[in-house]
Amino acid sequence: MKRILALAFRVPFPLTEGARIRIYHICNVLAKKYEVDLLAINEGMLPNGYQETLRKVFQRIVVYPFHSLRFKVNTIRGFFARESLQTYYYHFKKVQQWVDTHSSEYDALFCFHMRMTRYLENIVKKPKVIDFIDATSINYREAQERARGMWRFIYPIENRRALTSELKILASFNKAFITSPFDKAYLDENSGHPNDNLIVIPNGIKEELLARNNRFQRKEEDWLVFLGKMDYAPNVDAVTYFAREIFPLVKQKCDVKFYIVGTSPTKEVLELRKMDGVEVTGYVDDPYWYLERANLVVAPLRFGAGSQYKILEAMALGKAVVTTSKGARGINGKDGEHCLIVDDPHDMAKTIILLCHDATLRQYLGDNAQELVKKNYQWNVIGEKLLAEINDVFSL
Repeated sequence: MKRILALAFRVPFPLTEGARIRIYHICNVLAKKYEVDLLAINEGMLPNGYQETLRKVFQRIVVYPFHSLRFKVNTIRGFFARESLQTYYYHFKKVQQWVDTHSSEYDALFCFHMRMTRYLENIVKKPKVIDFIDATSINYREAQERARGMWRFIYPIENRRALTSELKILASFNKAFITSPFDKAYLDENSGHPNDNLIVIPNGIKEELLARNNRFQRKEEDWLVFLGKMDYAPNVDAVTYFAREIFPLVKQKCDVKFYIVGTSPTKEVLELRKMDGVEVTGYVDDPYWYLERANLVVAPLRFGAGSQYKILEAMALGKAVVTTSKGARGINGKDGEHCLIVDDPHDMAKTIILLCHDATLRQYLGDNAQELVKKNYQWNVIGEKLLAEINDVFSL
């Protein structure tokens, strides 16, 4: 059995954010046909119980935890280089030595995100695969106009460097995956040609979400819910924008609450609790409990890349979703059939008010959304394509 080394920029546990979920499930698919080992970096303390869960997927688990200050020191070094700051932020000499020593033991090397690719720069005789997850340069490009503080200086630099690094990686890796057709088109355009080795592998939802929706039929509350990791810049911007510019307009016509559900809320997010009707939960054991009971789910993203787990998970539970064009662009759904897409804040408020008073429309959108997920965004479907592409790598 061929052996694959997965290099991850964080431990894929607990499954509380998109990147961890994707890393875990892609490796779980690979483990059906190959022997998969994990080399991961973790910023800060390791989560309790992670070994027990990951043993179900990985034969060998090697994790290097580092204090957050070590990552920041790495970034300072990166300012004096030309490559993406991301690749420096996650690069440690101790980890590089492990890769140099053990890479020869594997038949292929699989990087998650461009952040881990620097470890493989000098390896040329092994098949190399990368899951970009998304086009990071899109995120930085779109975040520039709303950047504050030091980020106003960092975003323009990292946008240019990230794109250059992404194109360099495409030229040096045997196969590359990405979640969204939009992100692929962006990288193809900037390459000046289609990249035949860049394949769209969409995000998949956890199968238990579909089963959960079939087992439980919850009474809806007058709640609007946003679900996401709440120290991630696009999410912070989205809930702040919604709470301050859209939610007050909705409150004039509907007696609803806005629940912000997700781990690690920033100080800026926590401040929103002072607003009438806004609740910030922080970490909860079962975030889907809130989604199930919501009248509808909102995802008012104004920048970002890739496809959004928060939207796919809500769809899997049969919930009506209101999002923006940037939130929806990584998902193969239609406006008015699988979700409602609105960019203007006043129009979004009107749309939400309409949905709050129209249970039939909510049911229509939720049913269609759930069918979309069943057909296109389950790991058993996605996994077949992934394994075929990996098999192709070994045939080169």
